[in-house]
Amino acid sequence: MATPPRRLLITGATGFLGRHVLQALRADQPETRALALCRRRADWNRQPWTAPLDHVDVIEGGVTGPEGWTGDRRLKGCAGLVHLAAVVRHSRRDPADLYETNVDGTLRMVRLAAQLGCPMVFVSTSGTVGCFESPDEKADEDAPYVERTVGGWPYYDSKIRAERKARALAAQLGVPLTLVRPPILLGPGDHRLRSTGHVLKYLRGAYPFLIEGGMSFVDVRDAAPAILRALDHPARRPVYHLNGTDCGVVAFFELCRQVCGVRPPDYVLPFAIAHRLATAAERVAHLTGRKSPLPDPVVLEMGRHYWGLASLHAERELGFRARPPRQTLADTIDWLRRNTAV
Repeated sequence: MATPPRRLLITGATGFLGRHVLQALRADQPETRALALCRRRADWNRQPWTAPLDHVDVIEGGVTGPEGWTGDRRLKGCAGLVHLAAVVRHSRRDPADLYETNVDGTLRMVRLAAQLGCPMVFVSTSGTVGCFESPDEKADEDAPYVERTVGGWPYYDSKIRAERKARALAAQLGVPLTLVRPPILLGPGDHRLRSTGHVLKYLRGAYPFLIEGGMSFVDVRDAAPAILRALDHPARRPVYHLNGTDCGVVAFFELCRQVCGVRPPDYVLPFAIAHRLATAAERVAHLTGRKSPLPDPVVLEMGRHYWGLASLHAERELGFRARPPRQTLADTIDWLRRNTAV
């Protein structure tokens, strides 16, 4: 009898990162099959990029909600679980689903990994440790959580809670768990526009102003294969950082201008003024039921901070290399221009 192929369960498989993880799996481990967790098979079938991925089997289900799918016979003998699924929303409004998915859903995946007897990689975010008042600071894998800075922002608060609780539960259940923390993911193929949406807004001239602050990004095509290697590396460290490019907000959009020729906003407002304007616009939007034309106040609070990672192990152990930022931005902008209404 032939040996069944190696199988990995991938949550968040229809997202931007999920797309690239599945493509990296096909390129680097062609003998391995992916079990892609999707709430509805139609979500998978409607994506044109899924057609060539003949190494993928779809399991209908979610990290929250009914758990019947966890008994699917195809999960038997699963060699690993790669947990990418998350709700990413930078706002204080209606955070309940964010905590349910990001915290409770992650703990459910730890329990499933224990049931399957397999290791798990949980992709979190650089923002749990790498957000500062100064552009000179960086967080390596041993850095403490920055709760005093990010605790008032539900998304990052949920990720800190998820990391802490997942590590404790994994230790209790004997699950080999690795956290991978990337910053903002850029690159081609963000079909939902949830990671590259700020670049699209810039291309459309939708930003009336900028503020002084920082940001950090990495190419999704560099992050995806490193995430898969983190699952299989014999050292299997508790945390890996996938650091890319750290820069100022103004410098980021100036680099975009150099790449594509679109002029960024002329106005760089003091944070206090920008925040008052955004808060007022948010209140009006709430009363009228319309969308605010300005960024959410949380986005501005984040934007005035500086974001930075340092990596102790990813380059040496996972073969992680971040490509030049200009290449990432050029490919991101080219894809957006070809696939959206810019």
